[in-house]
Amino acid sequence: MKLISRRILDRIIDINPSIPGMLIINLIYLILGEIIIIALVPNTMRCAIGFLAGVIYSVFATFHSGIRKIVYGGAESRATMIIGYLIRLLVMLILFVLLYFLNIGDLLCAVIGMFSMKVAAYLQPFTDKLITKKGR
Repeated sequence: MKLISRRILDRIIDINPSIPGMLIINLIYLILGEIIIIALVPNTMRCAIGFLAGVIYSVFATFHSGIRKIVYGGAESRATMIIGYLIRLLVMLILFVLLYFLNIGDLLCAVIGMFSMKVAAYLQPFTDKLITKKGR
């Protein structure tokens, strides 16, 4: 089991070395956000589902970044960036349509959940320092 998890972690690091720290921040953001929603928001279930959907999209967008492919793989940078952007935009639109038409999640909470990617990107250098110190 430990060997499998190490292989998965190595593949994630191969995609982008900063992803593990960003995933930790996304998880903390999700937990704190859900606690705040449960404690303070009157329409708890719709907001919680929307927030969760936003954070899940954020994780998808984190993994779907084509920067490593462009920098190290020699991919056509403009085409790769445009295609990656269009795929992320399409997934976001599908998410919004599902949340809206199925009436299962709040769109504003989904947008707030999507901000976890920005929070993770800004806090990632600090988590990398913590992970590096703990790994030694």
